Amino acid sequence: MSRLDALLINPVSAKMAPAFIPHGLLYIGAYALEQGYSVDIYDRNVESKDVAEIIQKTSPRVVGLGCLTGSAIDDAIYVCEQIRKVDPSIKIVWGGIHTTLYPDIVLRNDFVDFVVCGDGEIAFSKILDNVMNSNMHLESIDNLGYKDAQDLKYNKRSFVDLNNVPLPAWHLIKVENYIRKKFYANRVLTINTSRGCPYKCSFCCVPTVHRGSWRAMSAERIFTQLKYLSDNYNIDGFQVDDDEFDIDRARVLKLCDLFKENNANFKWSHFSRVNIVKEEVLAKEIDCGLSLIEFGLESGSRRMLKFLNKNQTLEQIHKAYSICKNLGLRTSALFMVGLPTESEQEVKQTAKLVKRLKPHLAICTLYRPYPGTELFDYCTDKGLFNYESNLREASKVYDKLINTSQIKTKVLLKIKAYFDKYNIYQEIKLILKKFKVGLLFYYFKHYVLKSQKSISKWN
Repeated sequence: MSRLDALLINPVSAKMAPAFIPHGLLYIGAYALEQGYSVDIYDRNVESKDVAEIIQKTSPRVVGLGCLTGSAIDDAIYVCEQIRKVDPSIKIVWGGIHTTLYPDIVLRNDFVDFVVCGDGEIAFSKILDNVMNSNMHLESIDNLGYKDAQDLKYNKRSFVDLNNVPLPAWHLIKVENYIRKKFYANRVLTINTSRGCPYKCSFCCVPTVHRGSWRAMSAERIFTQLKYLSDNYNIDGFQVDDDEFDIDRARVLKLCDLFKENNANFKWSHFSRVNIVKEEVLAKEIDCGLSLIEFGLESGSRRMLKFLNKNQTLEQIHKAYSICKNLGLRTSALFMVGLPTESEQEVKQTAKLVKRLKPHLAICTLYRPYPGTELFDYCTDKGLFNYESNLREASKVYDKLINTSQIKTKVLLKIKAYFDKYNIYQEIKLILKKFKVGLLFYYFKHYVLKSQKSISKWN
């Protein structure tokens, strides 16, 4: 096998089937391929071969890793150490959310040669230019961090135009590993159509990572990608995984027009915010296959909504769910319990609100403070949470249950268990209503068993 120019690696973050799609690597790989480089993707969440075997087989000149905060860091370190043992001449590049938030802590390590902060498409390909041809000065590469003797240096940040970079290189992964069954479609893939978010929720790192920007690809580009996925992988549904999909209503309406003009028959879902819901826009989306909309409610307490800087009210929550109910659109409610300063009464207000709304799904999570967020700083400053910024220790911080509130952990777990069971009941009820027996077995295998394992882990 000829030597690869670049191998992109997705460290282990969640070994599950179907797996989460490494969207960032698909974009970076597509751009490098367009520049004429040979590229492959090795997703350790779905592939069982050891990294040393992969490196020996592909012999890449450059390896790029995208890394989330959490357990993925530990696996990324392992991967890098194996690469150094096999071939110390291979250049190693780290990118992703954790690297963007803590570039110094990553770059100081001997097993990292470069870091990319923020968008990585252009920066990674220019690193390849430098390694392969030695024809570019490192200081001219936007978003790059590198070592200059004993110093760490960082270049200016810039953002890519999503309409001017290639669409994801889906052929670099085994797409079947990522296809999901949903109640609304049998072959569903997640897609990204934008980056960033203009809102500044105190629990979210997106404003920090993307510096408050929001950038989106055009409706025409979205449709082109969906047609490609339909023609090549026979998808009949998709889930938009954007942090903020429908803030540009004109883009959403144009996408719906394209569905109609081309007789597209997709079933789909996306996340949204209750403060931007417009009935006429939703009606058009539903007419074009929208089957589920997911809202981040976070809390049923007015005080907590302000504390979280959520920029939404209880009145807006009720109005949004009322609109969806009138339109016959299924909803999902995403919320957290165990927030700092939250009282047991406020947690009960949240649970009561969600029960009253009667969403199709109610996703309850136990709050965890993540770097790059205002709430993370609050928790560490108040001594509610201790974070080890050392790279090797950072991966272990989230291995245990975290409770930054004054509420008993057993109360939080009881509420979470209730909504986990609620979701199972809702899904089974809908499956039986639609006579999708095959989906029942799929759901039991991939979600019920996983939920039970999750519950037993913390009990």
